[in-house]
Amino acid sequence: MEILDGAIGPASIWLIILIISILKTMIWYNILFGSILILITIFIHSIATRYIVYRLYKRNSRFRYTKEFWVALIVLILLISTIAEASIWAISYVVIQAIPVFEQSLYFSIVTFTTLGYGDIVLSETWRLLASFEAAIGIIIFGWTTAIVMAAVQKLFFKK
Repeated sequence: MEILDGAIGPASIWLIILIISILKTMIWYNILFGSILILITIFIHSIATRYIVYRLYKRNSRFRYTKEFWVALIVLILLISTIAEASIWAISYVVIQAIPVFEQSLYFSIVTFTTLGYGDIVLSETWRLLASFEAAIGIIIFGWTTAIVMAAVQKLFFKK
C-alpha cells in the first residue's frame, strides 16, 4: 500500500466524482441507443446490398432487360432500403417519446438522415445526440449507396 500513499488527492477525487456524474447522465443512453440503431441500419443496408449483388451476378441472360433497367432497379432497391432505415429511426423517436407524432418523426428522420437539417423540428436536450448519430450514419449510407451504384454501372456497362 505504500505505492498508493498520496496517489489519491483532491484532484483525483474530483475527477472520480466528475466521471461518475457523467456516467449517470443521459449521454450514455444516447450512445447505447444510437449504436443499436446504427447496427440495425447497417444490417438493413447489408441485406439490400447482398440482394443486389446476388441479382446482378446471377442475372439470367434469357431476360434481355436493358442495362439502364438494372441500374434503375438497383437505385430503387437502395432507395427503399434507405427509407426503411430512416423509418426505423423515426419509430424509435416515437417509442422514446422524443417526437410524439410519427409523421413529424419520419420527416425529422429523413431530414436528419440526409443531413439536410432544416431545424424546424428538433429533439429535446435529452435525446439530441441521437440526431448526430443519425446524420453520421446517413452520410455513410449514402456513400455506400453511391459505391454500389457505381460498381453496378461498371459491371453492366464496362465489363465483358
